[in-house]
Amino acid sequence: MQKLGTLLFGIIFVMLLLITTLALSLRSFVFDPGFYVATLKAKGVFQRLAQDPLRFVDLTDQIPQLATVSEQLQQRVVATILPADWLEKQMSNAVQAWLEWFVADGTGAPEIQIDLRQIRDRLQGPPGLQVASEVVNAIPNCTADQQPQLSFSQLPECIPQVFDRSVIVDQVAKMLSEAATQMPPQYDIGPRLAQGVRFGPTFNGQRIGLTMVNTILWVLVLGTIGVWAIGALIGGRTGRLARLGGMLLAGSIAVLGAGVIVYVFGSAFVPQAWFVDLGSELSPIGRSVAQALIQQLGVRSILGGTALFIGSLGLIGVGALQKPRSLQKPRSPQYRS
Repeated sequence: MQKLGTLLFGIIFVMLLLITTLALSLRSFVFDPGFYVATLKAKGVFQRLAQDPLRFVDLTDQIPQLATVSEQLQQRVVATILPADWLEKQMSNAVQAWLEWFVADGTGAPEIQIDLRQIRDRLQGPPGLQVASEVVNAIPNCTADQQPQLSFSQLPECIPQVFDRSVIVDQVAKMLSEAATQMPPQYDIGPRLAQGVRFGPTFNGQRIGLTMVNTILWVLVLGTIGVWAIGALIGGRTGRLARLGGMLLAGSIAVLGAGVIVYVFGSAFVPQAWFVDLGSELSPIGRSVAQALIQQLGVRSILGGTALFIGSLGLIGVGALQKPRSLQKPRSPQYRS
């Protein structure tokens, strides 16, 4: 009966240890913004942002006049206006803002501020004049039958040949400067992203925040230790350390096996459909980050399983050195003289 109870508790312990180790491994890095920034760099996301910023940045929201120019010209305009490493900094700040909101158990949509001050300053400086020159030079000359509607609210489809383009460049530069004046210093993209993205897991209709995560982890850790101790105690008074080591050995092997499986095969089972709400541009990035997260989980689980394996061997070794009480020589009684 004792062996059956030990076996039952041993099986439960192995399952709990596996779940607890995976959960603790995930908790050790999932709230670290440095992990996500390093992953985005390793995946070449920031390089793609610099090469094709128009896929991720739409300045026509702030400068509607740019909507009428060609996409190729918009690429040059955005590349001229955006400061060096601006996109990388903003994405890093966005990850940091989301994690701070999650850790603080925030409700509603997170506040993710994008800094527009550098863009505003560049539009009002030499880069703005360069953009105006590129935009005006890209507008063709009018033919004899064309009569463009000249307005400062939108760019003309053509420019009469009698017009001095340098004057028009100055006017467009002034228009961009005035548009920059109307731009806010920061732009909150949190509500916009919230339309198609759920920020964080939910349980019973409520979002799971860091407080609930830590509580669940404590319950798992204490429950795992409790089952481990009970399984060793119900087996009898002798060989408890050996039983503790044996149960831990079985659990560590399960953790190591699961870690290897997660590391090798886990990323292949991340469906693209999970990230469809992010849009066609951000969906591949979200999937890449999720795959890197699973691989990192596998690595840390393997490290945790290795530590548990070494600990189990230590317990088994110490248990083997202890002699059972029945085999110990009884001490000779001492009599008083």
